[in-house]
Amino acid sequence: MFDRFLLYYVVYFNIFIAIYLLIYTIFLMVNMVYGALHILRSVRLERLHNVLEHDFYYPISIMIPLYNEGKTGLQTVDNVLKQDYRLFEIIIIDDGSTDDTKQLCIDRYHLTQEIDRPIRYQVPCQQIKEVYAGIYEGRAITLISKVNGRTKADAVNAGINVCNYPYFVNMDGDEILQKDALKWAARAILEEDNVIGVGGNLRISNGVQFRDAIPSFFHFGKNLLPDIQTLEYGRNFAGARIFHNVWNANLIISGGYGVFKKSAVVEVGGYDSTSMGEDMEMTIRLHKHFMDKKEPYVMKYVEDSVCWTQAPHTFSDLRRQRQRWQCGLVQTIGKYKKMILNPKYGIVGMFMFPYMIAYELITPILMLMGWLCIAASFYLNIANFPFILFLYILFVFFSIVLTMLSYFANCYRRRERISFLDVFMILGLGLFEAFVYRTFVAVVSFAAFFKKKTLKQAWKSPTRVEVKAD
Repeated sequence: MFDRFLLYYVVYFNIFIAIYLLIYTIFLMVNMVYGALHILRSVRLERLHNVLEHDFYYPISIMIPLYNEGKTGLQTVDNVLKQDYRLFEIIIIDDGSTDDTKQLCIDRYHLTQEIDRPIRYQVPCQQIKEVYAGIYEGRAITLISKVNGRTKADAVNAGINVCNYPYFVNMDGDEILQKDALKWAARAILEEDNVIGVGGNLRISNGVQFRDAIPSFFHFGKNLLPDIQTLEYGRNFAGARIFHNVWNANLIISGGYGVFKKSAVVEVGGYDSTSMGEDMEMTIRLHKHFMDKKEPYVMKYVEDSVCWTQAPHTFSDLRRQRQRWQCGLVQTIGKYKKMILNPKYGIVGMFMFPYMIAYELITPILMLMGWLCIAASFYLNIANFPFILFLYILFVFFSIVLTMLSYFANCYRRRERISFLDVFMILGLGLFEAFVYRTFVAVVSFAAFFKKKTLKQAWKSPTRVEVKAD
């Protein structure tokens, strides 16, 4: 009886997984080819080439939430000050740090306390205790000192309550905002009406040297984990998010770097401080809100608006990051389950939600079921080992081809030279990713299903590495 059950399991799971992977492969190829072609076209077509050199621009507030990240935060602010953009302000949010973060910022940027500044709490956040302000290198800098809200979402909400400009940037305290990032984001806002959100290209800063907030040198080989994430981020951002622009169906504007229309975020009540994936939750909430109201809106991804972030370089930090992401995904899908296959929400409800469930939410479950299926096949003595090996090699080859396609397209976009060493490194990293990295991520993501009630969304910074500047 048990053997018969295993036999049915093996047969039907193989049929299911064959259809599943066929659909996934076709969709990935369409994404990647479209993304690569888009990047190639954009090199030749510089839209709105001189617009931002005249009087057409949007004032932007840049939020930098910090919790016990004084020195790292100062480096982030220093790089933001190098932005080649006409008008922006910097809002530093000290979320009740227990170290000298606040004093470091006050001393570095010569800020003075504003005693009677009125604050209108348009979105909920913990109490703002003090506000400091000043002008440094010709740029307005405001420091908010508030009661610790235990989440980045609460800190950003405080920044929304204080900022002055119609659009704001949500970024992390360990990042380098590329010098021309705001220009490209503003161009995207100018290109279409009703733009309420712009997602930028989040790239890995580990192993990169910078000069005036522009990358000047990069090479693989320093650390396997950041190198693999460099390829992973490039593959994910260069393909799917560009393709999703066609349908206005991007379900996430990364909390690492995104530009939002302040009035739209205030209209939906600000960031949810109870969410472990506040960036995805906000993006989906905006989709739902404007579809419910039947108001036109646009949220888009812009590959040329780049922000550089530090990737986890230890398995421990990577585990915490991916479990938090998985818990946030589970939480957000549960919150907006009524949108799933609901024609009222168009492509977002009918396609993107099912795709997210099938190819992101349950992927770690299916991967572990696949290993069980292989084990059951050997137990029943029906395994065709050469065929299994052939399929796995085909999977690895396909994954490496997609990775190299996205990497080469990005290099072409940035006019970077590609060395033979880089090609061999990508091949080696692709093998390590297929055999080790993906399995590790699947296991920790699967474990997150059992931790979603105990894993809390809270400030916990990974181990930082020094970002080098020429």
